[in-house]
Amino acid sequence: MKLAIIRNSMTGGRAALMVVGGALGLLVAAATIWLSLLDPAGPGVVPDLLATAYLVWLLGWVVGPLWGVSSVLRVDHFALLPLPRRRLAVGLLGAAFVGVTTAVTALAFVSLVVYGIRQGVLPALVAVPAAALQLVLVVLLSRTSHSVIGLIARGRVGSAFTGLLLAAFLILTQSGWVVVVAIAYSEVLTTGFPSAYSTVVRAVPSGWGVVAVDSAHSGQWWRVAGVLVAMVALIGLLLLGWSRTLGSFRHGRATIRGSAHVPAATGPVLAGRTAAVVRKELRTWWRDPGRTHLLAIVLGWALGTALLPMALGWTAALPWAGPGMALMAATVVCNLYGSDGTALWLTLQTSTEREDLRGRQWAYLLVFGPLTVAVTVGLTIWSGYTWAWPWLLALVPALLGGGVGLAGYASVFALAPGPDAHRRPENPLEQAGTTWQSQVLFWAALLPPVPAVALVVAGTVFDNAALRWAGGPVGLVTGVFLGWWLGRVAIERLRAAGPEMLFLMRTGHPSKTTAVAAPVDVPKVKLSGRESLVAVLSWVLGPLCLLPQGVVPAVILLAGADLKLWFLALYFPDPLRWPVAVLMVLLGIFLVHQAIRLTLKSGRPAPVRPGDRSSGRVDQEFESV
Repeated sequence: MKLAIIRNSMTGGRAALMVVGGALGLLVAAATIWLSLLDPAGPGVVPDLLATAYLVWLLGWVVGPLWGVSSVLRVDHFALLPLPRRRLAVGLLGAAFVGVTTAVTALAFVSLVVYGIRQGVLPALVAVPAAALQLVLVVLLSRTSHSVIGLIARGRVGSAFTGLLLAAFLILTQSGWVVVVAIAYSEVLTTGFPSAYSTVVRAVPSGWGVVAVDSAHSGQWWRVAGVLVAMVALIGLLLLGWSRTLGSFRHGRATIRGSAHVPAATGPVLAGRTAAVVRKELRTWWRDPGRTHLLAIVLGWALGTALLPMALGWTAALPWAGPGMALMAATVVCNLYGSDGTALWLTLQTSTEREDLRGRQWAYLLVFGPLTVAVTVGLTIWSGYTWAWPWLLALVPALLGGGVGLAGYASVFALAPGPDAHRRPENPLEQAGTTWQSQVLFWAALLPPVPAVALVVAGTVFDNAALRWAGGPVGLVTGVFLGWWLGRVAIERLRAAGPEMLFLMRTGHPSKTTAVAAPVDVPKVKLSGRESLVAVLSWVLGPLCLLPQGVVPAVILLAGADLKLWFLALYFPDPLRWPVAVLMVLLGIFLVHQAIRLTLKSGRPAPVRPGDRSSGRVDQEFESV
């Protein structure tokens, strides 16, 4: 069944994404095997590096369900079959081994066999079953975590926890190179890792295979047998526990009670209906586990991204935690109406579209504004970088105001309805997909501070204090204007297309009430294989060229810091550093433009040609109207 589903779904962008993901996974697997071939001078460095790499693979499998992606084969598909839970669990576990991710992980675990071969014949023989058990362990942990995390995420505390885990995963994927650089620049490759670190990475189940091989090399066969038996026992316990979560029984829903300490936004500016919407939205941000999840992502990502470079002793990222928080807030809060369902009917019937959207914008500002300002001021004072204040005064107001406007705009123009109430998934993380909206909004949210930042850059280049400090007022004016103007556009859209949005929220499908405005069964444009591959590569390489290889080196050059790390422009001679950084920015902008263009193109209706069957259906519908 799973092979048939994968074979039939290998079309268009999904096939390109699978190919690119598999290629990247092969590179990481090859790097893991390369670790097993190292010959450093330090004692026990190779097994510690392998145990660390296996821990990263394990975390990747465990954190995978946090993306909210449903399994290819779900328990619901077998609900009507008289299958015992344990048999169903064994079958689903077997199907989990069919896929690109499992094949790539199996290839990465070959490194354990390579390491065993280097130790001798007997360690190599022990490494084969240890690698196989390790693969079964990570796959089973992934399936178990999918069920457990779904149960945990039903309450606010669990949602905050899963949001922080997802933020940590995002930080590791985008900034994990900092840890690699810290290890490379330190002396652990020659002196070895600290004993406490070695003990921890080997005590985790992902490091048990390394312990078994090392024990076989030292002749401690009782430890080899104990480790292999422990792996088998852990697999059995996980399989038994996972099977208990399968079946048709219903879990109790979490009861979320109100709180008398929820702040009420009242005052002359927020009087009447707008104030009522603000209070309702603030209570939603306080009580809804989904909103708590988003808030934890924003806080965890911003603080973690700024604090992780301190592993290298680099504190220059601390002032940028506040702007990063405002940027991530605008990225993830792109679907304010998605969970409302048919409650949108109340807004349309009472003609309170303006008050409703403005109230949501005020609530957004009240939730993220104080947090952003507090983090910006606190971490900047802690870092001691007084030169960053003009930049921050230009960035923070523009990002906050632009985020307020973009949140309302995207929530109306790119509405993604939540799951059907009659088919609500057991895992609350499996919500409506807003991945492409978030990707587009991330780059759109970078545009509001451009005028203010341009003034600060000009003031820095020409050493003009007036221009540097003029960025603050310009950023404030830009933010206020964008928040008001984009909100106004969203209000007009909500008034004009409210019934269609309500139909979409109720049914999960776009409205087809009139054939002229929405033709029946009009096919969508399908990207070719080449276009799909270009779109996926552009989404991967565009952000990489624009931010890490373009914008960040430019900021480092402006600050006059002597850092190279993995930034390509900083490895060139002085006359070529700025041209390379500008070239990477332009290349990143071009690739992001290509990615957005192809992504939007894939959702447009295909042109109707004379004589097509779809054209006949449109003509018939037009005649009936």
